[in-house]
Order: sequence, then structure tokens, then C-alpha cells
Amino acid sequence: MKAFQKASATIFAAAVLLLALMSATVSAFVSFAAPQRHTPTMLFQTSDLYIYSIDGTLASMSEFKSKIAIRAALNIWPSLLSVVEELGMKPFDNSDGSISDDYSWLIQKLGALSSITQQGDSPDVMLGVDEVLLTRLLLEEQLLDDGRSSGRGGKYGGKFHPGKSTSSSVGEKSKVGSRPLTVGEIYANWAELRYVTHNKYPLIKQNKDGKVTMSDPLPEIRRVLCQLYSQADHETANWYPFASDILGNKNSNNVLLLGNEASLNLVSSSLQQLLGDTMQLSVTDSTGAWKKIKQQQVEDAHSLLIVVPDSSVEEPQSDLIQRIITSAASEQDSVNRNIYVAHGSLDVLKKCKDFLGEDPPILSNGLRKCIVASDTKTSATLFLPSWAKNVHPTQLNDAEMDPWLNIASEELLEELTSAVIV
Repeated sequence: MKAFQKASATIFAAAVLLLALMSATVSAFVSFAAPQRHTPTMLFQTSDLYIYSIDGTLASMSEFKSKIAIRAALNIWPSLLSVVEELGMKPFDNSDGSISDDYSWLIQKLGALSSITQQGDSPDVMLGVDEVLLTRLLLEEQLLDDGRSSGRGGKYGGKFHPGKSTSSSVGEKSKVGSRPLTVGEIYANWAELRYVTHNKYPLIKQNKDGKVTMSDPLPEIRRVLCQLYSQADHETANWYPFASDILGNKNSNNVLLLGNEASLNLVSSSLQQLLGDTMQLSVTDSTGAWKKIKQQQVEDAHSLLIVVPDSSVEEPQSDLIQRIITSAASEQDSVNRNIYVAHGSLDVLKKCKDFLGEDPPILSNGLRKCIVASDTKTSATLFLPSWAKNVHPTQLNDAEMDPWLNIASEELLEELTSAVIV
């Protein structure tokens, strides 16, 4: 009996020792296989910066740009007045300052094609040069219809063609097989159509000696557009409902990118109407942008910074963004900087990838975030707004498949900007 008790005690002791060894082995394995998650300590200050384009992101400028483009086209090519007359359309501007209803189809068609005329990184696109060329094309194309589509109903016929009472040539000189290009055809072939339109319709001027000269219309298009913009300070941007909440948030560091220098007065007056006296406006160029941003953060100054591109060097939008982000990344301090860029042009966002490096972004809280450089604490997150009227569904799909880009909903943008730590 004693021998049995002694054997049992020995077996029990061995079992306890074996369990202890197994527990130690499992703990060691877990420690090796899955590193412990430590609660981070707040060693660095965090600073968030929000960079927005106005058109497409915070406001819809499509209708305004369409009206400016029509006025510019009629000014640059006086021969268009005969085309307008042949189509049975009245003068664009009524005597009371309003716009003739005869042009509503043209404004709507230009708006439907804003995803090709208002998408790009070049200053010409931001100014609206392509929209002027498209206006010329659409009016000339409408002549091919000879009124057959005038007064047509349906989802597209009523929107993109003149009303029945507009055309004066209905049935007079039908051309078999001729018709205006559809919105889809223009969208798919705009690069070629733009080239043809640019070369087919030069700027024609008669000199003092009576000789007629023909030249490139682009310089005159730029000049007239700038002039029309400067005269439009009584106009206002069509702000999206959430714009006042985002821009009026004094705890958020917001920067607005101006599409072109000529629209500064228009944007400034529109912002004052939107925000009133609650926010001070500050204007700078790209070279002084980061200095202004730092100054506002140090002084805790609640002002809205507008960055204006340098028209003398035809500075593109991506260069404005690059200057700000690279300046932030070069700071030798202990500040974690998260820079969020929301722009209404897919081309601009894609150009930003060139200076963000070849390393793929990291996934942080469901967002694709680019670390600007391996030795910095600065990150950039690029957004294409899903609600922008100048963004085509195919462009949204393109951005969705791009690892460097994010699609922003209105809810996501409001959530990001409202989650500012005070």
C-alpha cells in the first residue's frame, strides 16, 4: 500500500512538472509568434491639415463656367452670332440682365460634359479653355441637325437640344445622314475633337490695312476668360450644403486651392456670403503657403487660407499641393502631420502620386494613406469626391482601383473634419 501511495505521488509530481513546462512553452511561443500590442504613449503632437479644391469638392461651378464659356465663345468668334441666328436663338443676355432661355439646352449639355472640360491639371483646364472650344463645337454640330431634334422630348432630347420654337430652319434643308454628335460620342473622342476644333476655328482679325489674319485662338480665349472672371464678382458659387460646416470649423486647419488667379474676387465674395464675418480670409501663393499655415497654427489664428496659382508660370494644381506637402515633410520637429487632400479632378490626384514615392500606401482606418518619406512623420491621404458633378462614373471606378486614391462620400468628409481634437 505504501509503495502504491509513493508511486501515485511520483506520478502526480511528474504531471504537475509537465503542465508547468507546457505552460511555459506555450507562453514563449505566443510571445514569439504574436508580438504584444502596446498602448502608444503620446510622445508627439498631431496636426491635421485639410486641402480642398473649390470646384467639385465644396461647390459646383459647372453652370457658372458654362455661362462664362458661352459668353467667351460669342466674343472670340463673331461668326458664331450668325450660327446662333440660324438656329433661331435670341441674344445670350437679355436686356434685364437675365440669360435667354434659348441657351438652356447648351448650358445643360456643357454641364453634362464637364467631366472632360473641367478635368485636368493644366491651368487652361482650370480656367475653362476647353469649355469654350466645346461651346463652339456644340453650336456648329447643332446646325447639322437642321431642327430635327428641336422640341424633342425624352430624357435627353429635351435637355440637350433646342426647344421647338427656337429653330427657324425646321424641315427647310434636311441633310440626310447628318446629326449632332451625342454626349457619349463627344466624351469618348474629346481629345481628337478638341484638336480638330482648336485648328478648325482660328482667331480671325482684320488689320488696319484691311488684311485678314488668322492666329491661334488660345491666347485670346485666356484673355477673354480672365476678363469675364474679373467682371463676375457679383456672381456666387453654388456651395454644397456641408461646405459652411467644414469651412466654418475654427478647430480645423483648412486650405483652399484656387483653380485660377482670375477667379479670386468671385471666390472671396462667395466665401463672405457663405461664412459672413465668422472667418477671416487670407491669400497667398504656393511659395508662401506653408509659412502661412505654420503661422496660423502657432498663433491659433482662425482664418481660411486661399492658395493662388502663379499664372505667370502656368502653375498646375499638383504643384501647389506638392509644395505644401514637401514643405511639411521637411520640418525637423516632433509633430505627426496628417494631410488630407480632396480634389475634384482625378488628373490632379494622379499627378500627386509622382512626388509621393513608389512605396504603396498603408491602410489606416480603412483609408489608403501615403507616407511621404520613410524618415518623416508626414502622411498624405488623397480623395476624389463622389458627389462632384464634374466627375464621371468611369473616373470614380478608375480612382477606386488605384491603390493611392480614396473615394470620399459626403459623410466620410464630414466625419474626418468634425473629428478634430480640440
